[in-house]
Amino acid sequence: MSTWGYLLRLYRPRSGWLLVAFLSLTVTWLSAAALLAVSGWFITACAMAGLGMITNLNIFTPSTAIRGLALLRTIGRYVERVVGHEAILRILADLRVRAFSAVAQRPANQTDTARHADVVNRLTADVDTLDGVPLRVIGPLFAAVLTWVTVVIIGGIWGGTTVALVIGIGGALTFAAAIWGARAGQAQGKAVIQARSDQRVALTDHLGGLAELLAFKQTRASDQYLAQLDAKQTQRLMHQERFASIAEHAVQSLTAAMTLVVLGLTWPVLDAPTVTLLALMTLGMNEALGTLPGAFWRVGESEQAARRLMQLESTADQAPASKASPKQTIGTQARRSHTIDIVDLRCLRQPNPDRCLNNTLQPGRPLVIHGASGTGKTSLLATMAGELLAQTGEVCSNGINLLALNDHDRYRHIGFLSQNDQLLDLSIREFLSLGLDNGSKDSNVSDNSDEMLRAVLQQVDLLETLENTTEGFNYRLGVSGSRISGGQARRLQLAALLLREPELVLLDEPFRGLQPELVQTIIARITPWLAQRCCVVVTHDPRALAENWPRQAWPL
Repeated sequence: MSTWGYLLRLYRPRSGWLLVAFLSLTVTWLSAAALLAVSGWFITACAMAGLGMITNLNIFTPSTAIRGLALLRTIGRYVERVVGHEAILRILADLRVRAFSAVAQRPANQTDTARHADVVNRLTADVDTLDGVPLRVIGPLFAAVLTWVTVVIIGGIWGGTTVALVIGIGGALTFAAAIWGARAGQAQGKAVIQARSDQRVALTDHLGGLAELLAFKQTRASDQYLAQLDAKQTQRLMHQERFASIAEHAVQSLTAAMTLVVLGLTWPVLDAPTVTLLALMTLGMNEALGTLPGAFWRVGESEQAARRLMQLESTADQAPASKASPKQTIGTQARRSHTIDIVDLRCLRQPNPDRCLNNTLQPGRPLVIHGASGTGKTSLLATMAGELLAQTGEVCSNGINLLALNDHDRYRHIGFLSQNDQLLDLSIREFLSLGLDNGSKDSNVSDNSDEMLRAVLQQVDLLETLENTTEGFNYRLGVSGSRISGGQARRLQLAALLLREPELVLLDEPFRGLQPELVQTIIARITPWLAQRCCVVVTHDPRALAENWPRQAWPL
């Protein structure tokens, strides 16, 4: 789909509102031009009447018209602002829902490929950029064309064919100049949008790594890079404003030239009030035509923002379907107590790209993968979970390659505790209940009773802590788990995993920050659960884990 096809489909549900806004803008500009023209006619006629050149001047009709046009202009502007902004706010709300839904539906192994700051920029700045298309591009173009055509018709009625031809040619030249300016500035507008995203990504990286930059005394280089990006963006914006200003003055010059030509053509032929009316009506088109350079100039920015949002949505639309046969994926209730084969699994983020993992996982015997920090253990585990694309290899269970399944089906087979704490501002009951309904009719975790929740909290040694709170299961975790400690957050996530029934469990540093005695207690309590499923544990300290669990080193 083309960029403008995407935009028109986006604006179509609010087309009625937008049409009212565009017509109101047309009324506003026509009323302004007519007000200027009638006022000029009235002032000129009154001056001539004072000199005795007009003896039967009717002052009531033009004065009434002036008051009516002034009121009509105000009403048109008010309706255009209220209706137009209401339509835009609804459009932006629709677009935000679409954009956030697209991010939520992205496959896990594609979500991590995009920079977080760039995704946020698409959800905020790019969405906001698109409000300019109806209000500053389509609307002004629509209203300017109607205003121009109306003035040409009136000019033909009052001034003859020659006047209409002059106004028509002048308006056409203005449209042509505006379109040329848009093409000239299109690349610059796209560069502004892309640079804005680059700035945000760079700033996020700078703030996120500020501690390391300070420790290694590298803040100067990062500061210089940010300053360089800012200087280039400032130059683009200044060039953009300069070009827009020149284009606006060029339109004003064309309008002034049309006015002078109309004066020259009509002065010897028509009476003075009519000459004034035609000249000021032509000059009054400046408000409508003067918006065209700025309107067309924003086309480049809007197209680039729309293209980035289209890419965001297309990622979700292109989510890979399951490659397993329909019979293999129907009712994917976890089948436990069988081996799982990892065959030639290579992941992308490895110091040694040729290293692969081959292993047959046995139920009740977790495979411990250990090694120093930076060896790629976390990336290896994320690849097993399907959150990173595998370079080669398979993770096979009963003949099904789990990595070939879509997210929904794959996570009914796999339970993954990542290295990062992923906590939401929910109550303990709400957090533990996440993901319990896995769609299986015979699941024994569908009833998330308090007794079940107490049981898993006891397994991770959090039940006593829960009972010491006055809120109990209604205790809220806070934003990003701010109301609990790091060790409690780790154990709470493990408890949520224990409520599920996966056949493959992937644990990345599951006991980080816990005392050795507590680790042994938790391992003893979850051993019956682990006995029914295969498990891979990634750690940098294998000594804290059970000695009978098989080990595999993962060096640099």
